[in-house]
Amino acid sequence: MSHLGLTAWAAAALAFSASCATPPKPAEPLGVQTTLIGPNTRLTLITAPGLKVSALLKPALELNDGRVLRFDSPRLTPDSAYFAEPPSALAPGRHGELRGTLRASVCDEGAAVCRTVVLDL
Repeated sequence: MSHLGLTAWAAAALAFSASCATPPKPAEPLGVQTTLIGPNTRLTLITAPGLKVSALLKPALELNDGRVLRFDSPRLTPDSAYFAEPPSALAPGRHGELRGTLRASVCDEGAAVCRTVVLDL
């Protein structure tokens, strides 16, 4: 292969790898997983890796019909400041999806200060 051909191939490879190197879109800090439990629906908060949910200000889902579902978990960290397992809430009835506004206080694993996350579902 000639020097010119190799250079063109290298430039094309570099351009291709640069287009693939764009950083991925950051994931949402929180998500809600729904599970049907008998006649009701359990909603469980799922955090992005490296985040924890504050238990001092319990997460809440303000439904469009005016009801408020509060998330909780029986297991907390030793200082009772964070949930040691994902908090959940039970919604009466079977729901494929619930519409409303989720509010929660979320911290990075090493941070002492949390930030409020508001998601429209």
